[in-house]
Amino acid sequence: MRPLPEIDLARIAPLSRDEKRRALQQVKLGRPPYSYAPIRATISDVLNVQSDLIGPMPATPWEKIKQTIEKKSRSDAEEQANLRVAEGLFDFVQARQIVGRRLDVFPLQLGIGTKVVYWQSVVLTLNDRAIIPFLDPRRAKGLTANGRRFVFSVMHERIRAADPDYADVALAVVQFTRTDEGPRTPVVFTDEKIELFTFEELDQMVRETYELWTEILEERTADNRRRSADGGGLFS
Repeated sequence: MRPLPEIDLARIAPLSRDEKRRALQQVKLGRPPYSYAPIRATISDVLNVQSDLIGPMPATPWEKIKQTIEKKSRSDAEEQANLRVAEGLFDFVQARQIVGRRLDVFPLQLGIGTKVVYWQSVVLTLNDRAIIPFLDPRRAKGLTANGRRFVFSVMHERIRAADPDYADVALAVVQFTRTDEGPRTPVVFTDEKIELFTFEELDQMVRETYELWTEILEERTADNRRRSADGGGLFS
């Protein structure tokens, strides 16, 4: 079974059953026009993540990050999409003198064997406050308010509830403005004053979502077979 993209799962899981089915029917399979893999490959430099072994180091210059993204991008569209997000986030981090430290956290298992990761592997320090972020760079079909609530709830269960050392850490979802030109400015949402879902609610949401997703994939497979049997093919 094809897993759902993490952001699609987060925005769909909190919906009612009927709303879930309608939303899932709109999820398209196949390769998207571009991915944000290049910025993920440079995220430690963008977020100014420091090594615990060698002490404070100067921030990686933007030109070096830009060159890495250009090398890793598969198309001009992918390059521009990643550069605009990376530059906006880099400027945000530098202007606020944010420093990061690496944090390794195991995925949280929900539903029937579904493992989810809704955080970057980093703890950021801003104004003496520890923050763990999750980045949503999408221009369309990004996280809704309920989707962010889902993400915050997963982060809380896996990070704060599981480890008392992180009980006071702030949780953040970082989305980006939908400007047509230039860097996309980060928009930061925190979990402050948000009522989180319980683990049981998260588990049931994911379980139901994947039950419906399985049904939809089976329906699509049956429709494809039916069209092939009726003489339809690739060029029909």
